[in-house]
Amino acid sequence: MRTLCIEGWRGINHSIAMVNQNQILEMVKHSGWRICHRDVSYFLPHWNSNKLDSGFSAEESAIIAGLPAPGGEPIDVCLRIASPVRLGEAGSARRNVTFVVTEFGLTGKSFEPAELSPNRLTVGDDIVITPSQWSCARLLDYGFAPDKVKVVPHGFKADTFHPMTSEEREQARLALGVKPHETVFCNVGVATWNKGLDLLILAFAQLRLLGLPVRLILKDHKGLYGLGVESIFAELTSRMPQLNSAQVRDGISILSTSLNLSQIRSLYCLSDAYVSPYRAEGFNLPVLEAMGCGTHVIVSGGGATDDFVSPALSYQLSTRPGTTADQPQVHGQFVMPELEDLIHAMRLVVDRQLPNPALRKQAREQLAQEYSWATVTHQLMALL
Repeated sequence: MRTLCIEGWRGINHSIAMVNQNQILEMVKHSGWRICHRDVSYFLPHWNSNKLDSGFSAEESAIIAGLPAPGGEPIDVCLRIASPVRLGEAGSARRNVTFVVTEFGLTGKSFEPAELSPNRLTVGDDIVITPSQWSCARLLDYGFAPDKVKVVPHGFKADTFHPMTSEEREQARLALGVKPHETVFCNVGVATWNKGLDLLILAFAQLRLLGLPVRLILKDHKGLYGLGVESIFAELTSRMPQLNSAQVRDGISILSTSLNLSQIRSLYCLSDAYVSPYRAEGFNLPVLEAMGCGTHVIVSGGGATDDFVSPALSYQLSTRPGTTADQPQVHGQFVMPELEDLIHAMRLVVDRQLPNPALRKQAREQLAQEYSWATVTHQLMALL
């Protein structure tokens, strides 16, 4: 029996904590491992499970919370999964595996302390794992040795994120007052510049001003970073006053309450497309979850989602490499999606010009095989 000590976040809906918790639910099924957990302080002091509930079922939450703290037993492997990246407390672990992910690129702020070097995290048999080729390239840019960085993708809960029946979907749309002829777009990302919500709102406004029957549903994450969608509106309306018109604003719904996983699945399924015109992502888990629900996705090309988006389930936006002229405050790698291509991609959804349903079904089934949490956690366990 080998002992694995996880040092990380659990109990909240931050993406890193969600990855850890989904992996835990699969790790406990692996025989030959004794798993314990040491909680690491959250990035911000106001984060807590009451305000940022992770949305798992009571049974799953009990499994996650029920992992014991490490005792005096020898630790074979320590898995660190929190931010900023730190050496942790296990100390005596035979081997350390550290989760490192980045969107634009690593800086001293990515580590604690800031001067922590890549070599300190990869001594002997120690390695780092990252979820995408995009993130991996940024780690190598920072100085991590290529043979010390292993790409292990994230997964999705295939037992939760799967397509609805046509009857279930109709009921979900009715519950939100969506009319049969309306096209629904959605996004559940944080209102930060890298997520590209400003581009989504601009593209949606153009379609709405043309009189097209479109709706946009956004999941607000103000509880995480204090950043709400309204801040984006305030900046955009200074340049495009039409955004404040009833014609545009009446088509946008903002969900500010926490949603459980079943409710998030319902949002993906009732939507005609999940739209993520991001500029930089470490992975972009909602895109994978939406595709798991069989929902068409519109995503930026040239970024992290290139690893897993299927042509049968997606439209990849034309992009170009970003520069400081695009965003002087960002120093790192990012892409710039083309707004006109985004409008075109959304118009295709309105006109119901999507890939063949049989191909979509086949692509979704393959996705469930390759990117279920069971599959990708098995890849992780093989590295421990």
